[in-house]
Amino acid sequence: MTRMFRLLCPVLLALAPALVPAAAAQEPAAIAALFQADQAERAGMAAQTSPAALKAYAIELAAHDRDRREQALSLLRSGQLRTGQDYYQAAMILQHGTTPQDYDLAHALATLAATLAPEDSQARWLAAASTDRWLLSRQPQQWYGTQPVCRVTQGQAQCELDVLATAVSDQEREVAGIAPLETLREQAQQREQRLRQQLQPR
Repeated sequence: MTRMFRLLCPVLLALAPALVPAAAAQEPAAIAALFQADQAERAGMAAQTSPAALKAYAIELAAHDRDRREQALSLLRSGQLRTGQDYYQAAMILQHGTTPQDYDLAHALATLAATLAPEDSQARWLAAASTDRWLLSRQPQQWYGTQPVCRVTQGQAQCELDVLATAVSDQEREVAGIAPLETLREQAQQREQRLRQQLQPR
């Protein structure tokens, strides 16, 4: 992923030559609106109380995600992203993609956001999370443990967190704004319990 960022960074710089710190430029309303829609729609997942409703919601969400990715890429190509916050928000939208290429670009954008805004722990977290998602698109294990994989089979929810424990230390996780691995495993179990409660027959 680091090598991929080195390859993509010159492309990003060419696409958006006027990079400035977040405090020095006004945030483009378009990327902010896309980001807010992305987050709001994900919050709606918790309101789905049956496997069928959850599946239907996820299908609709995927279609909206695709539209948001296309719009975010258009903003990137037209040079309308300039601040660390802009790049973080675009990275989050690409993080919700479906291909390794989406996750490559999400990682590059998040890393650029963290470079422009070093104090932004969310950008550092997203750079690590996009690494995990890229890895999961190619193999069963992730490194940081940011991406519990939840499935609903025959009405039963299960969340797994398969992490290559030797790949990243808890100290490296702390630098990236991520909790220790044991805490992440506990959070995955809690997420599974919440999902099971959410889908209990009423």
